[in-house]
Formats: sequence, structure tokens, C-alpha cells
Amino acid sequence: MQSDSTANNNNIKTYWQISLLDFPNDYQNILDSLEQIPSSINHIKTFEDIIECEQFIRSLSDDDCIVFITTVPLGQQIIPKIHQLRQVLVIYIYSAEIQSNESWFRQFRKFRGIYSQLNQLATLMPSRYRRRPGREADDLFSFDIFGTDGDQEKSTAELDGHFIHSQLLIETLQKMKSTSTVIEEFIHFCQDHEHIKDQNCYLKLVHEFKNEYSSDKAVWWYTRDSFVYRMLNKALRVQNIDVLFVFRFFLRDIAQQLKENQWSSPGYVYRGQSLSKYELKRLQQSVGKLISINSLFSTTLYRDVAEVYVGDTDTEGLEKVLFIIYADPLIDGIKPFADITFLSEFHQEGETLFMSGSIFQIESIQIDENGVWLIELKLFGDHDEVLKPIFNYLQRESRRCELDLLEFGNLLHDMGKFEDSKNYYNRCLKLLPSDDHAWKPYCYYLLGLVATESGDDKCAL
Repeated sequence: MQSDSTANNNNIKTYWQISLLDFPNDYQNILDSLEQIPSSINHIKTFEDIIECEQFIRSLSDDDCIVFITTVPLGQQIIPKIHQLRQVLVIYIYSAEIQSNESWFRQFRKFRGIYSQLNQLATLMPSRYRRRPGREADDLFSFDIFGTDGDQEKSTAELDGHFIHSQLLIETLQKMKSTSTVIEEFIHFCQDHEHIKDQNCYLKLVHEFKNEYSSDKAVWWYTRDSFVYRMLNKALRVQNIDVLFVFRFFLRDIAQQLKENQWSSPGYVYRGQSLSKYELKRLQQSVGKLISINSLFSTTLYRDVAEVYVGDTDTEGLEKVLFIIYADPLIDGIKPFADITFLSEFHQEGETLFMSGSIFQIESIQIDENGVWLIELKLFGDHDEVLKPIFNYLQRESRRCELDLLEFGNLLHDMGKFEDSKNYYNRCLKLLPSDDHAWKPYCYYLLGLVATESGDDKCAL
């Protein structure tokens, strides 16, 4: 038997409250109590069967974060099997006998306590699982490497092309002209999103965004515990084109706020987080090379704050890392970055935010006496003597166009995203007047080109 309040989410970082319970006589009352716990948890799922519960937890992606609630007898069976999984954030035990079993559970670092009343958890969850400024340690770390030879399945040209095209994607989105309907388009997209429309807490935030958003509040909205932060960073990381497109105004507004508040002199910032062994190895193989961070990159001015969040080595396959970043605002061609303490919802954290696509050089990687990997980065600009000729070449070769949708489609086509490019060519067609004789033929030509290159000869005709 299982209860499921909603399904998984492809666009928003997903927080699950998963319970494994063994109280069949009072089962419905327990379910009702669990669903009444107010928090930023997105989805609730409850099991009675250990095997079924473990299988479901293992089926979730690394993007999913689990708050796990179980009883003493079931917990003693399942916790040793799931404790090291990356998805499991914390574990709570529901039991009337608090003291008698607590010592056994304390061997597991993700264990947070035994509670005799489910409503006691209500005082813990609302703030515990909100975004913490200065780090996103539970977010996957996504980056591209320039000039890497660590991936034998891809040529250097392919990897460098992805590095450059990722830069051009964000640049193109930010340069798109503003329209009077851009906010309305964003609101409709969110309201129709299958995993927002059924969540009252998100719908209230969408309504608030519609009524109160302004360009000078972009960073404030980004730092709020809301669908905005979760949806945007995941879309940036996996390059979800449709989500990024509706966020184009928001990306532009954040970039503008960072420019207006950019540092005036060089300095250091820090970021503590967990990193997979695979990701760490990629970075180790790329010392001296350049990396581009795909998402907005949050850091702190205070090393001691970052060190608190270096991660939990009890999680399977993860290493503790501390990024030590030197940033000089006077370097040509850098993406904007700024101390957002007074732009943020949080005013005391010393958070410094780097725009998505920020480029860094890996200076060194070494492990300290506490088992923390120290990764030294230096902010880099795209006007560097190596990068600038490549950017200039791709920009010359790109098919510039007066119509934003066509130019965006052209870039997606150049990136090999044929389905996405076809989508935006068709969107442009629908917006053109019926008597247009200049752009419509060009749209059809581009659609034919995409069909040919994707092997759809019938559509190409």
C-alpha cells in the first residue's frame, strides 16, 4: 500500500517527504498528519513495504532530495541500506519511546532525532529545507571544460563547441528584446506547468510574482525559497530550452543588477559543497584549463561559512570540496558578479553571486588534513587571447537575424538541438502576419533545413 500526493518533476528541483510506517490501524490519520506538515517539501509519498520503499528511493534521480520518516523497527532494517544515497538528506524516527532506541540511530550522521508526535516536525521543516545563501551544496554541479582531453568519447572540438555554445545561449537569451507580454507569458507558463498548477504554495507565489515583480527585484526573487530558484537553476544546468526561454527577461534583469552592484576591487570568495567522485576527477584532469559554470554560482565572502557546508562524506560517491575563488572585476570580458547581501532576501550572509556562464581557470586542486579537497579557481574573461578568436569566429558564423525567435532558432540549430530549433521556427511562423512575404519563406527554408539534417526527408519536402 502506498500514498502518492504527486509525481516527479522534470523542471523543479524536487524535495520529497518519504515515509515508511507500520501502523495499519491508524494509517489514514497518520497520512493526514503528514500532509498537514507545512514545509517547502514538494511531494509526499508513504509506504508500508520496505522493499517497495527502497526500490522507489533508488529509482529517484540525483536531483531529488529526500526527507525520510520511519519507525524504529522499520528504520533499523532500511536505514543501513539507504543512508549513503545522495538523495537522502535527513532521517527522522517516529516513535513513542524516544530514549530507548536513540543511541542505535546516532551511528548514522543523517539521523536528526526521534519524535513521538508528527506535528513536532512542523517546527523543523519549514526553514530547514529552504535555499541557504552562499551555497547550493545539495544541487548538482554542472560545468563545461574548455580544451579538455579527459573524455575519450568526444573530440576536443565537440567539447569546446559545447563550452562556447553554452556561453552564446545565455548571451542570446539576455539580448532578446523585451515585449509587453513577457511577464504574462512567464506567468501562464508557470500556471500551466503540471507540477505547479496543483501546488497551492507555488500558485500563491506565481500570483505574487505577477503583481509585485520588477526588474530591480530579480535577485531578491532568485534568493527566495520558491519555484523561481529551483526551476531556473535546473533549467540552466540541463539546458531546458523552453524554461530558459520564458526566463529570458529574468536572466537579463539579474545580469543587470549584478553589473550595477559589481565589485570595485579584487578579492576572494568561497563555496563549500559535496562533489561526486566523477566530477572531482574531471576537474583534477583539467588543472590549468578553463571551466564554465552553467548555473548561477553562489559563493560567500566568509571562508568559515563555506566550510560549514563542505558536505557529508557519509553520502555514497561524494567528496567534500571547498572552492577558493579569486575574482578581479577589472578583467575584460567577465560575466558580472556582485555582493548581493542587500539585494537578497537574506541580509546578513555575505553572499556573492556570479552570473551563469562565468568562466574560471582551475589553478590547483589538493586535499587538506581534514579530507577536504581545496579547489582554487580564478575568474576569467572571454576576451582572453585564446577564447576571443573562437567567440569572434562563432559570432561571425552565426546567422544573425532581426527576429529574435529566428536568431534563437538558428543558435539552437547550430547547437544540434533540432527539435528545439524547429519549435522556435514554428513559433515565429505563427506570429508573422498572413501577408508576410519576407520572413515566412525564410522560416520554411529553415524548417526544411532542420528536417533534412535530422533525417526527416518527408518533412523536408
